[in-house]
Amino acid sequence: MQNLYHAMSLVPAIQRFSATNMLYLNFNFSIMKAVFVGPRFGNFAVRIEETGITDPGREDVLVKVVAAGLNPLDYNLINGNIVYNLKPVPHIPGSEVIGIVERDSRSFKKGQRVMVYNRVFDGTCEMCRTHREHLCTNGGIWGVVTNGGYSEYVTVPEKNAIAIPDSIDNDTAVSIPIGALTAYRALKRAGASAGKKLLVYGASGNTGIFAIQFARIMGLDVYGVSRKEWVREYGCTEVFGDGKIPDQFRADIVMNSLGSLFWDDAVKHIQTGGTLVSFGVLTGREAKLDIASLYTREVSIIGSTGGDLKDLTETLEIMKTHSVRVPVAKRFAFSDIGAALEEYSRIRDGRIIIDFA
Repeated sequence: MQNLYHAMSLVPAIQRFSATNMLYLNFNFSIMKAVFVGPRFGNFAVRIEETGITDPGREDVLVKVVAAGLNPLDYNLINGNIVYNLKPVPHIPGSEVIGIVERDSRSFKKGQRVMVYNRVFDGTCEMCRTHREHLCTNGGIWGVVTNGGYSEYVTVPEKNAIAIPDSIDNDTAVSIPIGALTAYRALKRAGASAGKKLLVYGASGNTGIFAIQFARIMGLDVYGVSRKEWVREYGCTEVFGDGKIPDQFRADIVMNSLGSLFWDDAVKHIQTGGTLVSFGVLTGREAKLDIASLYTREVSIIGSTGGDLKDLTETLEIMKTHSVRVPVAKRFAFSDIGAALEEYSRIRDGRIIIDFA
């Protein structure tokens, strides 16, 4: 194929995410199709091209991709709004992936369903040694600092391949490594426990839906902030529309994944001695803060991001024994990635899933 992407297709073919090096040379020319974003971003400039399949090393596993999620990270990366030390370029995006093990490895058998834990970690830094792999100082996000999973196959370290319990369906499983894991860790860091009151901004989003369900399982009284009344079906005691939270309403834990636009409102509705947990900047990353309103009420503000492998194990244990689900708005074939991106830009109810099988 005579085009820019094909001319540069050798780059992603020989650069890989591996158990020993985040990116290293491996000359293998089995062919697959993959989505590429090029050296110039914007206007959803994606192309589906042929490239090489990387043969797995001794500590790796080759996975045939079955489905992937489309989330804010991937959407913004493709649209040129997030770079985060993006490599390689041209780049295969896709940070939420599930699939089937293609061949036996040390820890997996051919045919097993697996999800990809989407944090690159080397196991040597202080964060890794204290079991906080998601904060690895030498790592990053899989699909950003490495090629991702919008491809027919992915080769990942076995330590990043997580077996999917039989009781969890594919649509739910694809949302676990980001949405479910982020929600669980945020609740954990905020000290969620039975009897507490939780207020969730962005309740209709992927992470919000998981947070609502996990919190109810933990015994919290859950309130959501959303224009979508259907959020109530997932366990909310009440759903408040934008700007319609009663003035005197207070919660022990306020979860804000939306960023600065809702910051003042979120702080206002924290109970004395309560906690605000923040993990998103969708509406902006800078906010003003009334310091006196924090220390006079002994309010805590904490950040949370993703989760470590222990958090993921705990998340899966909850989901194996409780019914946890995510709404799916629409699904697209891998070949229709452009249409999926256009649909993502519209207001919708539920997730967009990209099918590869």
